[in-house]
Amino acid sequence: MTKPTFQSLLLGDPGVLLLGDHRQMVVTPGLLADIQKGVEDRLGAKASEYLYSAGSIWAGREIRRMRSASDNLGPKELVRIFCLHATAIGWGDWQLETLQEQEKGMIITVKRSPFAHAYGQSDEPVCHVMAGAIAGITEVVFRVPATCTELHCLAQGASNCQFSAVGDDLAKGDSWDW
Repeated sequence: MTKPTFQSLLLGDPGVLLLGDHRQMVVTPGLLADIQKGVEDRLGAKASEYLYSAGSIWAGREIRRMRSASDNLGPKELVRIFCLHATAIGWGDWQLETLQEQEKGMIITVKRSPFAHAYGQSDEPVCHVMAGAIAGITEVVFRVPATCTELHCLAQGASNCQFSAVGDDLAKGDSWDW
């Protein structure tokens, strides 16, 4: 497998950066860490929910776009393509470790997380945007609500960040016990 390149990165009008047909913006992880810490200062524990939600919305939109542009890719191939995309745009080195179609779940490891690196040392996991992104991927791929937990975080001293996402098959639990 070859490394992704940015040959399709185009400068449009002044102030416009395009990757294919999609507008991009270069932001340093330090700026994102400053935003995250500011939101945490204002909202406390609720901050992680907002960051998680933003990641979920972004990744859901991206993977829907990828799915519509592909020719009937299965869940594993689609998630691998998303991992290559996230890696290519600087979100760390994303690797799909496992994907369980029956359980509607996956484990993704991210080496060199820019979020954790820029955030610095923490007692708690800090990659809320990535956890939300992986939940969003899981929801779109398996067509069920999903949650994602960061199992290990670089900011806590782990060698990488690792996430476990699981879809909640609401139809299975939709029964009444009278």
